[in-house]
Amino acid sequence: MVSLAASDRATALAIAPSIGGSLKRRHEDSPSDHENIPSSPTKRLKVAFSPDVNVQILSEWKEKDTELIREEVRRALEKNRDGDSSGINQLNHLISIRPTDDDAPSTPLLQKYILVLTEQVGLLDRDSSGLVHAILDCRWLTRSEQFVSTYIRFLGCLVSAKAGYASSVLQKLVDYFIRLPSPAIRHQNDPRVPRRRIHARVHQCLKYLLRLFPAASRELSDVLGSNFPFSTDTTRVHVDYIKNLLKLATYAPELKGEILALVTERLVKIDVQIQVDMEDFEDDIEESLIKDVKKKQNVDDSEEEDDASNSEDSESSDESSTPEERRTKEIRESIHKMDAILDILFEYYHPIFAKGDFFDINDTFESLLSQFANIILPTYRSRHTQFLLFHFSQSSPELTGRFAGACSHLAFDKNRPQILRLAAAAYLASFISRGAHVSKQLVRDVVDLLSSHLDNLRGSHESQSHPYSTVGPNLRRYGTYYGIAQALLYIFCFRWRDLIDEDDDLDEELLSDGREHVWHTGIKETFARNIYSKLNPLKICSPVIVGQFARVAHHLRFLYVFPLLETNKRVRLSRAMIGGGAYGGYAERETALSAKKGEDGLQLDAYFPFDPYLLPGSRKWLAGDYIEWKDIDAFKGANDDEDDDDDDTEDGEDSGSDSDSNPGDKEDEDVAEAYEETATEAST
Repeated sequence: MVSLAASDRATALAIAPSIGGSLKRRHEDSPSDHENIPSSPTKRLKVAFSPDVNVQILSEWKEKDTELIREEVRRALEKNRDGDSSGINQLNHLISIRPTDDDAPSTPLLQKYILVLTEQVGLLDRDSSGLVHAILDCRWLTRSEQFVSTYIRFLGCLVSAKAGYASSVLQKLVDYFIRLPSPAIRHQNDPRVPRRRIHARVHQCLKYLLRLFPAASRELSDVLGSNFPFSTDTTRVHVDYIKNLLKLATYAPELKGEILALVTERLVKIDVQIQVDMEDFEDDIEESLIKDVKKKQNVDDSEEEDDASNSEDSESSDESSTPEERRTKEIRESIHKMDAILDILFEYYHPIFAKGDFFDINDTFESLLSQFANIILPTYRSRHTQFLLFHFSQSSPELTGRFAGACSHLAFDKNRPQILRLAAAAYLASFISRGAHVSKQLVRDVVDLLSSHLDNLRGSHESQSHPYSTVGPNLRRYGTYYGIAQALLYIFCFRWRDLIDEDDDLDEELLSDGREHVWHTGIKETFARNIYSKLNPLKICSPVIVGQFARVAHHLRFLYVFPLLETNKRVRLSRAMIGGGAYGGYAERETALSAKKGEDGLQLDAYFPFDPYLLPGSRKWLAGDYIEWKDIDAFKGANDDEDDDDDDTEDGEDSGSDSDSNPGDKEDEDVAEAYEETATEAST
């Protein structure tokens, strides 16, 4: 019989640890005992994976809880105020990573950061400006629609809460008018955004900000002006910027007038610079440049982008070319640039005048008139910009009359400098002469108005008494008078048909027979009184226009002035002046009209601003608007008569002394002889 003590010892031996500290498992151990015994720490458990479990490997940037980000941003901003910039520097780095970099955060994660920063925008003080500019510089335009919406909301909150950042925000957005990011610069998980959609997002953001914060319009106006491309920038840069400006004007009506004036102002500068650069070129060179520009119109956008990519080759080519070749290339580029800009403006204005309601048309035309009076008119030698007025003024009879009235008002406004009044008279004459849609009645109304002012000025000037001189031809003293006189001469050369009181359907064959015509009431008498007056306008007006008037007037038996032209060859003009002139001290100033040498500086320029339009791309807009010059020699039988007249005047003979001359010439010759003595005295 086994004792109880022996049994206890056996059990103790069975579970006692060995000398090595390991536990010896006995075969007689029960399963329950086996499960309760811990395994050796030197052995690994075998792991079985369940197919129902989704295993993910998380990287540092991919996933973060919004609450965690909120706390991270809050602590970074607070520490930054205390002088510890480590946290905010990390945020700057995260936001600044290019979307194409390997370690770039996903768009959803970055969106969470922007969302949290929107909530805490009030904490973005001056010390956080680095973070703000990092956000402004981030590549948001090529990301998802959800991110774009969040980003635009952030900018709205930033501008509303921190108005000091408005200029930086607007500056960055306007930069995109010229430099849009490439659609290829995107995160690998984001869909590709078309370029037109990127462009639309810029305006979506601007539109939102202007509606949310209307006061931003004032700052935006300054930004638009300072960011306008330089005149030396490429055509593509100008076209992109101006198209964006006009897009902006559609949803920011408060800026529309300023935007259109800005574009016109910069266009006029390009226009005038071209005229200055072209002065040293011959006419055939100018025509060649225009033809080169026409060829360039066929270059598509992809080729223009290739030009940018090959800029280094272009620069090396420029270095090897001569100064004359480089100058020609620059002028060609400027012409192409101006042509493209004008084409954009014609396209912008056209639907307004073609389909707009009364108020839109009226407001837009008032804007054009303002640009004309304040920008185009004061600019000497503008060549093509003014054709915007020329074309759209002929959209309706009412607008035609309004533009003519505006020019008349400017020409007769004594509060304006004389040089502006001369320019306004030239614009009026050129518009009436060249406008195909200018009615016969308007031609007569303008001629009557100019004739009345001309007679009034003549009477006023001839009645003036000066103790040391007599009244005679003097551009500086009587500039407005001569400007009006030249305007009438020019209009007569182009629109004489509208000044004849006969059938509207004049047969040009009848005009070639040199017969008498019934002229519009008072016009012949007004021309005669002024042409043969002491002020002698044919001596001061441009010789080119005077010569053409003499030929047309003689052929039409209107006036015969060739003897007077011979007399004027013996009249010498002088720069000597007395007093301050008829219009105060301004008459003593040296201007572009009087700075030339010799008698050229004492005569009016043959500047009529609606001379033929040469730009090939935008010329299509003027189809049907323009009256081309028809030389009087084109009429049947005119050549022989004019050749005889020219021969007589060149020989210094009185061509009117021939008894076989046209019947109407004798009276004019008598007046001319009577004037000869007066004109000679006035020159002494």
